[in-house]
Amino acid sequence: MGSRSMRKVAHIGAFWCAVLTLTGAAGGQTEEVQQPGQAGQARGGRVQFAVRVESVTLDVVVVDKRGRFIPGLTQSDFVILDRGEPQEIQFFTAEFTPVTTMLLLDTSSSIRSNLSAIQTAGYLFAQNLSEGDTARIGLFGSGVRFGPRFTDDLSEHYALLSSMRPAGKTALYDAIITALEEVGVVEGRKSLLVFTDGDDSGPAQQGSESTMEDAVEAAKLSEVTIYTVGFTGWGPDGSYSVNRPFLTTLAEATGGRAYFPEDIDTVKDAFADVQEDLHRHYRMAYIPAENPGPEPGAETDANWRPLEVRVKNRDDLIVRTRQGYYSSTDETLN
Repeated sequence: MGSRSMRKVAHIGAFWCAVLTLTGAAGGQTEEVQQPGQAGQARGGRVQFAVRVESVTLDVVVVDKRGRFIPGLTQSDFVILDRGEPQEIQFFTAEFTPVTTMLLLDTSSSIRSNLSAIQTAGYLFAQNLSEGDTARIGLFGSGVRFGPRFTDDLSEHYALLSSMRPAGKTALYDAIITALEEVGVVEGRKSLLVFTDGDDSGPAQQGSESTMEDAVEAAKLSEVTIYTVGFTGWGPDGSYSVNRPFLTTLAEATGGRAYFPEDIDTVKDAFADVQEDLHRHYRMAYIPAENPGPEPGAETDANWRPLEVRVKNRDDLIVRTRQGYYSSTDETLN
């Protein structure tokens, strides 16, 4: 940790909890270490996500073309299309809703020169949690290691961040799938913030056994809003690269955003923007029709139901939410 951050911690002294933790958000009491391919091992070595849909809850962000949030909208301003069919909104709120976040940080050997800046960005994210929010930190290289629980206790987050040691390759896809499993058991709103400075190293180079498609599918099967921050680093072929298409697809599929800062010092700005984005949203829910037909001309899985949310008579606004969901299916990723 850089001297500036150390001085900040010294000034803070003792940490204290003054907010409520989300029901059911506490994890185990020891750190968990998982290696690539270990996710879902209890299910025969395959990652499985069981989905049973009775109602669909959406976190919706509305911005103008300059990215500015549009406040003051009401339930009557929105229309939800499930496979192209309008749905009756049965729950709506624009009030503050706490969120549980998994902060997944790349600790592969390529981040060595930027370690202090990444630690600072993670520390500031934990320090600036809103009242009622909780977080858990995961560190990944060739394997992935998680903090003991979802919490707002800054001392726990600081302890894990201080233990960061750059080493190993980048098992990005495995880490994302495992993180989604960890945060997926939490009740209420949940998000995943992924920081990486490169692409997955691949199975031949001690990277992921899972594929990019597996990670995207896991994201679509989850109810987790994913934000990705890709900073230029060493790619698996020895060139400076991040997998922009993958990180963008992952975020957009879940209603999140992708960031690509060019300066390591602006990574913390991207993290701060994610925190702001998490609490400038509308939350709504509906009960989908039993068997709506697919959209005309659509080629899609029989259980995949594409979603779209619009603001009535406002084509100038941009609406972000997850792109769809699977209904009544057990999905397995090999």
